[in-house]
Formats: sequence, structure tokens, C-alpha cells
Amino acid sequence: MKFEMLQHYRVLDLCEGISQFGGYLLASLGAEVIAVEPPGGVDSRHAGPFVDDEPNPERSLAHWAYNQGKQSVTADLTTDEGRQRLLDLVRGADALIEDAPVGHMASLGLAYDELAAVNPAIVHASVTPYGSTGPRSTWAGSDLTAVAGSGFLHASGDKDRAPVRVSGVPQSFLQAAGDAAAATLIALREAQRSGLGQHVDISAMESMTHGQPQNLSPRVNANPVDRLAGGLSLGGVDVPMLFPCADGNTICVALMGAAFAPFTERLVAWEAEEGFADEEIQAVDWETVAAEVLSGQRSPEIIAKSFMTHARFMATKTTDELWAAAFERNILITPSALVSDLLTNPHFADRDFWREVELDGGRSARFCGPLVHFSADAPERTPVVPTLGGDNDSVNLERRPHAAATVAANDGPSSDGSELPLAGLKVVEFSWVIATPSAVRILADYGATVVKVETEGRPDTMRTVNPFVDEEAHPDNSVGYGVYNAGKRSLSLDLSKPESRQVVEDLIRWADITTESWAPGAAARMGFGYDDFSAINPQIIMLSSSLLGQSGPYSSLAGYGFMAAAIAGFYEITGWPDRGPAGPYGPYTDFLAPRVIVASLMAALERRDRTGTGCYIDISQTEAALHYLAPAILDASINGRDPQRCGNEDPHMSPHGVYPSAGDDQWVAIACTDDRWPALAGAVGLNGNGAAGWNQPARRERSGEIDDAISAWTSERSNVEAAKALQAHGIDAYPVNNSQGCCDDEQLTAREHHINVPQSHRGTMWTQNCRTRMSRTPPVVRRGGPCLGEDNFEVLTEFLGYDADRIADLAAAEVLG
Repeated sequence: MKFEMLQHYRVLDLCEGISQFGGYLLASLGAEVIAVEPPGGVDSRHAGPFVDDEPNPERSLAHWAYNQGKQSVTADLTTDEGRQRLLDLVRGADALIEDAPVGHMASLGLAYDELAAVNPAIVHASVTPYGSTGPRSTWAGSDLTAVAGSGFLHASGDKDRAPVRVSGVPQSFLQAAGDAAAATLIALREAQRSGLGQHVDISAMESMTHGQPQNLSPRVNANPVDRLAGGLSLGGVDVPMLFPCADGNTICVALMGAAFAPFTERLVAWEAEEGFADEEIQAVDWETVAAEVLSGQRSPEIIAKSFMTHARFMATKTTDELWAAAFERNILITPSALVSDLLTNPHFADRDFWREVELDGGRSARFCGPLVHFSADAPERTPVVPTLGGDNDSVNLERRPHAAATVAANDGPSSDGSELPLAGLKVVEFSWVIATPSAVRILADYGATVVKVETEGRPDTMRTVNPFVDEEAHPDNSVGYGVYNAGKRSLSLDLSKPESRQVVEDLIRWADITTESWAPGAAARMGFGYDDFSAINPQIIMLSSSLLGQSGPYSSLAGYGFMAAAIAGFYEITGWPDRGPAGPYGPYTDFLAPRVIVASLMAALERRDRTGTGCYIDISQTEAALHYLAPAILDASINGRDPQRCGNEDPHMSPHGVYPSAGDDQWVAIACTDDRWPALAGAVGLNGNGAAGWNQPARRERSGEIDDAISAWTSERSNVEAAKALQAHGIDAYPVNNSQGCCDDEQLTAREHHINVPQSHRGTMWTQNCRTRMSRTPPVVRRGGPCLGEDNFEVLTEFLGYDADRIADLAAAEVLG
């Protein structure tokens, strides 16, 4: 059967390309999603790869990947008849998602105000490269240029080459589409109170920035992050994590600091057993060495020496040996997988992740399965991709929007729309680092009350991670912690003390949602599992986040998003064809999971409202991330083809790359469509030999000549000047922003992407604004990341009703610390 959590919602999907992921996410959670296509089909039907490489609008793997579970109707929106058909659909719909260029819907008479005139409850989400407002909102855009503006591109790749994006599947629009789905569900929840929809504005560029708290470094006097393939480079200290091994590549997270030191110590002990780590390396205190180096107390040579030792050691081991050691020795290490490796990975088979679909000729295709695992309801077993216009005659136009029906049933609106969408929602968070805290931060931005539970003895790892304001390493001074935890309240509670149990139980009685990201099974062993919590509060929704999920042969693997990204295949497709992997930057799956988490939690709330019972959600970061590579996985499954590293090349546009501009390590991204090539050729001085008439195959043959001409032109200008000059000709170009570039960016500044908010330790703290915008109930960030335990009294008295004597008893038992 199909998920029924969102069965009461109808969503119209007008997206032409990869932004269809938003509608796919909602369909996977049970919503009725209708793809409204032009008579010839949306762009994704005509984009490869195709089954057997034979172009066919019904056999595009790019289209198959993100249109399962939808219906298809056709309407030519350039005609009065087509527009009326869409408006008839809007009248009975709850939401609409589109990825048209800014102003295009208005030019058709289909802007939000015109849709709301037909259906005041409609939620209209727009996914655009740079956002619907701002001085650069109407600039031409694509995945490459959205990633360039975010700061993410500048951090990915080799130091001695241009920055490089993830090859193959456009990541920025997938992340933006996921944000669109999550924000749509938040807006729909508010519409049930007010009876009114609103416009939701999603910028692909801003969606990507939330993996980049270091973009704030110039604002807080912190060291910026430099580019280092497969690792990090901070303050001149290189920290590689990607190493060649005997039969491939491996990710090894041998980092410094309190959270990472025990794992690094075990790795060094293994290296010492086999004669690789000398006495100097063995004597290093991995908890304090980074701070000693950054403060000048110690030479960075010891860190360089340690990573040279790791590299020599890894080169002697096979991927199987290293994978076994991850479990036997409890070290943070995993092979870097090819996409084809995913199809035979026994862990995904054990978790019933793949969905087999029979094709002609006795073949089958493996589609990605559930984004998350719910304890309630069951997923649809067979993915179905709609044929073009296959549902023209079957869609019911008499349907009434759910929000309007809810408000009518309640005898009118219960809100005047002045409250934030999630006002009254209560969340207890035991999760840490990035993936789940980043998701819960979104809930806080839209009005949820969030209590984050930590302890001095085991604080959130992000409190120990650079950048720090003024380079002051302090647990309340981490910019990254502030970005992922702004707006939350902090309760310091030592869960190892038996007296803490009653406090936890009272929090669960108070809460609607609880999240945790401990090692799989740890919550249950502590007596804090879903069965324990649901016995206390049958309406509680609990989400557990981990690298590989709560079940399966590899579920016990401890680690971070760097490792999940390697398992999911992201490293092997990022970089240059003549070199090893060169990215992507950071713990990449931590950046992909949050929008899936938010959508899943909102769906579970919808089900709870209907049934009166909560549920348990198991999210594997790796499985969620595989959906961001779904077209490549289908290509490997059907055509037997592994995606290859190809730098910044693109199968549909040429030239398509990152070019040097004036200044040190300054770059501009350019993506040229066929219709803009003559303008680009003219702009960069390629006027001879009939260059303006070169078609795409000819341009690829002459790519060296073209790249040299573009580089010569861009090198004489700043990246901002080059981008503006090309955009004046309608050519898709954007500065490749580093941290300072993001702080100076006109578009990010106009959209108030960086904001300065109150924070107890510093007085104020710079953080990032919410990644989505709503027109009627915009998000509010009232405070920065909380200081550890600063809200103990408020939480215990106002939320749980404890008196002073009870709090004093907890303090005496050293529970609050």
C-alpha cells in the first residue's frame, strides 16, 4: 500500500527539471501529486540518460527518478484553454510547486496573487536559482552558478585547479526542491488554522549555503576554510580525509578534538602495531593538538607528519581490510564506493531499500526505495512513473482543498495568520552535530519551541568545531553550532545520572516530537527508546538519525557524514578524470538529510492529528542521500554505466566551467546554453572561423580553444565584473564566492541571508537566516545558538512546572551540568 500520511493533500507539480524531487518527496509520503506538463512533456522527459541510450520521453531515467507515484495531465499554459485548465486544478489543490524563471508565471497571468484569487488556501512554492526577490533574482541561473554563489563550490576541489562541483546530478536544485517540499508542508499546517495559503520562496543558492557556516568567518574574525580535495584546510593546517588504498580510495576521519580523539588514537595504535606510527605520533594528544597548533604553541608539522603516516598506512590495505577494521577496531573509516557498488551492497538489500521494476527483454531496474522508515503505514512496493497526459481524463476537478475544508469544519479560522506556522509545536532534541539539528533549526525558525538536551561532559560536537568568533575556542563561541542551533533553548542534563530519568520522562510528556542521533540501539539500551517514550506519551513522534539506519548488518558503524558520502558514492563522482576524487566538501550527507527529516516530521504530525497516535521514524543518512543520485543509480542499474568524474563539464551545456578571474584564487562560473553561445562568443572575442555558428558538438571538439579564450577574457576582470558583463547578454554566469564573497554578495545581502542576533556569550552572534521564505508568515530567528545550560530554569519551571526545591535537588545531585 502507499503511505497515507499526506493522503488528504493534492499538490500540483509544474517543475520542468530536477526540482521535481520536491513533488516526488511529497508523493512518497502519500500526497496526491499531479504533474502538469506541456503537450510535449516537461524538459526532464527529453534529458538523458535514457534506457539503452535511445531518446524517448517515456524512457528518460532523469524523469523516472523523480516522478514515481505522480499523475500526469497536460496543459498548454500559453493558451487561454491551458491556463483555465490549470486554474481549474488550482481550485481543488492544496499546493503548487514550480521552478519557472522569476517573472514567468506572472507573464502567463499565473502569479501567486492570481492563483490565490481562485483558491485563497493555495500554497505556492517557487524554486529559482537565486530567489524570487533581490537584485540578481532575474539573472540567468543553473546548478553550476547557484552552487558557485553559495560558497560550496569554492571549497570543493584541488588547491591547484579550479573549484569543482559534484558531477552528473544537479545538487543545488535537489536540495532546494527538498526545502520546497518541507516548507510547503509547514505552510499547509498553518493554512489549516488560518484558511489562507501563501507564497514560499526557495533559492537554490541559499539552500546550498547551509552547509557552509564558514561563510561567516569574515564577519567574526575567524580563519576561512581553504580548498583541499577530500578534506579540510583551516588556518593553513591541512586535514585530509580521502586516501588512496590498495584497491581504491577510502575516507578516514582522523580528526582532532574531544569528539574525534578516541577514534584517532585507535587508528594510531593500529598503525603502531604494524610499524607505521613512530613514538612522536603515538605521543600526540589528539584532543588538544589542533588548538595548540592554531594558537602557535606547536608546529603544524606534527599534523602534516601524522597524515603522511595515515596515507602510507592506508596504501597497504585493501578496502575490505579497512571496512572490517571500522567495526573491529571502532575507527572512523569506510571505502569510497562506486555507484554500481551500491546495487550489490548487502546492507541496503537487508533493509529492503531497492524497488525492483521489470522492464522489457527480461531486465529489471532498481529504483531507490523509502526516504525514511516509519513504524506506521507501509511504502508502496512498485514505483509507477506516469505516461505523458495519462491522467487527463481521470483527475477529479470537484475536489475541495483540505485547508478550506478544515477551517470550515472548525467554524472559521482559528488564527488570524499572525502566529508563526509551528507556534505551539514542542520539540525535545537529543541529536547533535549537523543533520538533525539543522532540520530542527528549521522548525524553530517557524515557531516551534525546541529544547536541546546536552551536558558539559558530552556537549554537541559542533561546539568544538571551527570557525570560532575571534578564534576563541569556547563551547559557546562556535559559529557552526550557532548556525545549526539558533532559536533553540539549552537544557544541560547529565543522562548518566539516574535522577535525570524523571526529567526526561517529563520532557517527553510535554513534547510533540523528540529526535536523537546516538549510535543505533543506544536509546533503547538507555531506556529512552520509542517503546519507552510512547508508553509515557502515546502521541510522541520520535526520529532517530544515523549513518546507515537502525537495522541491517552495518548499522553499528559510528561516524559522520564524510563516511556516509563515501558509502553513497559522492566522492568517486566529484573531481577530474585524470585525478582521484576531489570532494565534495564537508560531511556531505549531513547537508542532504535535513529537508527529508523536516518533511517526514511534518507528515508524521499530519498522521498524528488524524489518528491520535505518534510513530517512530528511522532515517539513514546514506539512504536519504542515495535519492540525490537517483538518475545515476538507474543508469548503472539499467545501462550498466558508472558515472565518471568529469570536472565541471555538463552533458547538456558547453562551455560549462569555472574560469580564473583577477585576483588570487578568484573564479567565475559560466554555463552556456545553445541559444546564448553566439553572445558568449562575441563577448569573449571569439569572432573568427564562424565561431558564433558552432553547434554543441563542434564546441566540445574545440573546448580547449574556447576555454583559453574565455579564461583570457575573465582573467582581466574581477569575478563580479565578469559575471555582470555576461549576465547583461543573458549568459548564465556567477562569481564563485569564497567566504568573503558570500559576505559581500549583493543578492545574499539584499535577502538578509546573514543576520546578527542576540546571543548570551558574545552579546550578539552572526548566523544564517532561514533557508526558505514565506510571504505571509515569514520565519523569525530571535536568538543565536544557546549557551550550554542557559535555559535550565526556564525549561524546568515554565515548561515542566518544577518548583525551586525540586530544581535545587537536581542541582545538588549534579544532574544539571
